[in-house]
Amino acid sequence: KMEGSKSSDSEVKKMPTKGQRKTKRSPTRKQIKDKGKEDPLLDEEIEEVQVVELKTSKDVILHFMDFKLYVYFMIICTVLALFMPDIWEAAGPPPMSWDIILHATMMVCLLFFILEIVLLSWARDDYLFSFFFWLDSAAALSLFPEALMIFDVDIIKLLGNNSTTLSLTRAGRAARAGTRAVRIMTLAKVAFDNWMSRKDENKAAKKKSQKESAIGGKLAAGITEKVILVVTAMLVANLLISGSIGTNTKPALEIAFTTLEELYKECGGGNSSLSGGAVGCRTIRTDCQDGVPTDDPTCHFNLFLRLFIIKNNGDMGCPAINAALTGSDLDSSTNTALECRLDTFRREYSFANYSTSADCETQVLRSLRLLDDWLWCGPEAEDSLRFAELQEVTLDSGSRVALADIPFRRGSAITNFLQVIFIIFLLGCSSYFFHLDAERLVIGPIGKMAKLVDRLNKNPLAPIEESQSTGMEEFETGFVERALRKFGKLIQIAFGEAGADVLSKDNNIATDGITTSTFVAGRKMQAIFGFAIVRNFNACTECLQEDTMLFVNTIADIVHRACHDNQGAPNKNIGDSFLLVWRLDDDADISKPVGDIADDAVKSFIRASMEVQASEVLRKMTESPKIQEAIPGYRVTLGFGLHVGWGIEGAIGSMLKIDASYLSPNVNLAARLESGTHQFKVDILLSDKVFNMLSPDVQALHRKIDCVTMKGSQLPITIYTYDVPYFGATTMGELYAHEDPDMDFWDNFPPRTSSTFRKRHAEGVRLYLEGNWSESRKLLEMCIQENGDGPSKVLLDVMGARKFIAPDGWKGWRELTSK
Repeated sequence: KMEGSKSSDSEVKKMPTKGQRKTKRSPTRKQIKDKGKEDPLLDEEIEEVQVVELKTSKDVILHFMDFKLYVYFMIICTVLALFMPDIWEAAGPPPMSWDIILHATMMVCLLFFILEIVLLSWARDDYLFSFFFWLDSAAALSLFPEALMIFDVDIIKLLGNNSTTLSLTRAGRAARAGTRAVRIMTLAKVAFDNWMSRKDENKAAKKKSQKESAIGGKLAAGITEKVILVVTAMLVANLLISGSIGTNTKPALEIAFTTLEELYKECGGGNSSLSGGAVGCRTIRTDCQDGVPTDDPTCHFNLFLRLFIIKNNGDMGCPAINAALTGSDLDSSTNTALECRLDTFRREYSFANYSTSADCETQVLRSLRLLDDWLWCGPEAEDSLRFAELQEVTLDSGSRVALADIPFRRGSAITNFLQVIFIIFLLGCSSYFFHLDAERLVIGPIGKMAKLVDRLNKNPLAPIEESQSTGMEEFETGFVERALRKFGKLIQIAFGEAGADVLSKDNNIATDGITTSTFVAGRKMQAIFGFAIVRNFNACTECLQEDTMLFVNTIADIVHRACHDNQGAPNKNIGDSFLLVWRLDDDADISKPVGDIADDAVKSFIRASMEVQASEVLRKMTESPKIQEAIPGYRVTLGFGLHVGWGIEGAIGSMLKIDASYLSPNVNLAARLESGTHQFKVDILLSDKVFNMLSPDVQALHRKIDCVTMKGSQLPITIYTYDVPYFGATTMGELYAHEDPDMDFWDNFPPRTSSTFRKRHAEGVRLYLEGNWSESRKLLEMCIQENGDGPSKVLLDVMGARKFIAPDGWKGWRELTSK
């Protein structure tokens, strides 16, 4: 039973007795802020107490099974049961001595699954023999083969390692995946809801307060049951049927091995008991040669034995053999891979006594017995393999060949792992899509109407959005929804804002004056502020006319995405400029790197600059005759400015129009830096404060270009730039065609200037700031000669105006004349 805030004071404030649980709901920020209004109803909501009475032992069991740690433990067991056996095989597998870990884990999972089934059957009245009872039972049953291995009971070995057993094993895995998919989907939903709760507390609290639609829950459960049943049955039946239907065609290995036995009999082999224990053909031949006709049965057998071993013993440390080669092509000396295997075989195998010197436990071909004779290794070479890792062929005569099947088992494990993922995905998608019709026709419209009524009940003046066309207008639910919206608007029109305090409690609208939520103080915060400007914007708008919006929005899309993908947030669009913000913690130390946020801020501007130049849409627009006539050779370029500091965050405007933005001298300084890019002929300018926040490796890629005071500021700042690379790309594909995914951004898009150039320029700037203008002139002129460097030309113009003699009292900085 749930006793909420509607209970009397005595009922709410009493101490919970034995078998009860007391929880206290955390107040929201708005409740804390408004608590000083001494509203007893609000205090009651904040101090709400929920009392859960556990009357019987069944209630205690169900409460325990809802306990968070138990739920997480069962989820871990589910994941281990689904994926651990396949991951174990795909990872090597580990040595056989470690298998006890896998088997013990599977046994623990099996025991807890059985315990859960027993407890639910006893404590929940609607569980025993229900759909989910059989579902959980099938999942537990599928764990028996792995779990019983802890007692050395190998069901696969007992059934025989054949195709039918393999099909049964795969069917069991598929059944396990299908039956436990419900728990995995539940986990995903819970994890997503928890993540959303942490991300947005208000939205999570609102969602939690909403009651789930009863009809929606019933429909969802029914659809889920049927989808799981159909998909699981289909997968299991397919695997069983495909494994049970055999063919009359023998496997190639069995055919080749049968032929080898026949040749062995013809050469007189299999009489070791009569020849004093010697194995092999009656006549010993070690000189048999390829391509030499012979009627000697010993040579026939020896050559076929060599071919059989080479074909079935893996790569033998050599390149792979082309499986399509046969006959004379296979024996061709031009086949390097085959020659390597032949050389290895000649070194390691002796036809004198039919034995090998190779390490048998490392071979793919572990043992080969013809009749009673072991001609390649022996049964002891199989001891290091699990039974399921052996592929063997045994003939009626007792001849037997065994191969290590580890690569196949590893591939099969990966396939099974992907199959489980696919089954979970298939079940989730199927259930979702089957549920869409019910959601669209019934659950969704009813939920929208319920939300509308609830919102109007809490705030009669809440905005009522116009109903979107969904194709549901001709149904009864559409008619009722439209009627509710009309009634809500009639109520709002009837009472108006003057009666807001009558209809709504604890609101921000005053009836005797203009008092809105915008008339409140802002909040001081820290951030990296960036401005981006489109150069020659006015001339472009005059030429593009109606296409100006497409022009601006194409640029905005590139700039905004680059900012968003690198921890930033677009804030404001001002015609030819964009304000971008990278928020920092209020207590962040901006004198040193704070994570990689400063690196990402610069990275976003570099990316935006390159993508604007590579945009095919922008290129086509700027190649129009009008623009080229007004600005010959024009292409879209941007200027970027970056600065960091405090700002005031808040709502700017009125109830008619509000903008959430930032006000601060630091924001203005970022705009000044953006304007300065045109003067220095660079793409990016950043202040020394932003430079100090960069990582050392990224700092090394920038160069100092001047120390100035900006308009509106008396404090000198050192400014830096990054020489954005130009690739001449005409499409995004060309721009990123050379990108190496194994390299980071800075290695893929280094500055277009060399490190030698940057060192020479840095030395020239150092001499300039120290007042040694004559020496600085020599270095900066070399920089201009190399690539026409804009910052070097600016400094040469500054020094040239004073005939390259620093003024008396030179402090190492100057006033920047432009904004």
